[in-house]
Amino acid sequence: MPPGSTLFTALLITAAIGAVLTVLLLRVRRPRLETEAGIRTLAAMRWREFSNLVIEALHAQGYESEPVEESAERGQQADLVLRRGGENWLLSCKQGAHYRVTPEVVAEVADAVRFNGAAGGVIATPGTIDPKARAAKLGIELIDGATLWPLVRPLLSEGVREELANEARQQTSRGLVAGWVLALAMGLVGAWLLRDGAPADATPGAASAPAATTSTPATPTVSPPVDPTPVAPAPIGEDEQRAEVIRTIGDLPGIDKAVWSTRSTLLVYLDSDDGSDRLREICAVLERYETLRASRLQLQPPAGSERAVRFLQCRVF
Repeated sequence: MPPGSTLFTALLITAAIGAVLTVLLLRVRRPRLETEAGIRTLAAMRWREFSNLVIEALHAQGYESEPVEESAERGQQADLVLRRGGENWLLSCKQGAHYRVTPEVVAEVADAVRFNGAAGGVIATPGTIDPKARAAKLGIELIDGATLWPLVRPLLSEGVREELANEARQQTSRGLVAGWVLALAMGLVGAWLLRDGAPADATPGAASAPAATTSTPATPTVSPPVDPTPVAPAPIGEDEQRAEVIRTIGDLPGIDKAVWSTRSTLLVYLDSDDGSDRLREICAVLERYETLRASRLQLQPPAGSERAVRFLQCRVF
């Protein structure tokens, strides 16, 4: 195969593979990344805030909320009362990205529906639903994180939606760069294989050579050079670093818990109102990790406190 044809073949293979990867990343991967980030944001909310958001989203499906102040104070086991079509419905909100709705949970809500004489029930969670629970849902509507996110996304502030979209776009852009590099490598390899697989008489002068002496030489196998330098152990991944930050900060005195509301925002719940925001201790933990030092901090005061929510940053790059 002439050099010009080899280059054209490599470009053609690269373009085909790159186009397929681009469509998959933009049409499939990026929406999935934004949904995953949105589910993490919902899971980081307090149960009360999450349940109010779900109730507001269900208004579009014809549900109307009744005063539920007393039942909402009981926490995640509370069944909130909704109205639709002149009948009562029970809403059970199960908080947590890793929460799994099991058949037992569905059976408990179904019992509550019968006990209260309600027309039906709804279970909403940012987590997942067990396939067996879906099969035996007993007249209960089940809404998991992937289904819930499109319902509540329009209700979030424009700033939160844009931050989640930017995070998904950045990850998709990195994937596109890696994908086209891979496509180029595969294009070069494919063109090289096609060139070496071409018949010998396709090259100039092959017709004048005796048929008995014409043979295709075997392609020698070239082993890559061996690097004698010892391989260093792989550094801890960013997800593991984030988990360590949550555990370490959550153990600090005066702090209830810490969660990543987004990839770039750490939400810290304070459990005492002693006038100290623990900023120095929190920043000392973040300083250990180069990729997390510039994360934004949201300091959430304890329930009933008159102190305002604070938005800070330990280090700005």
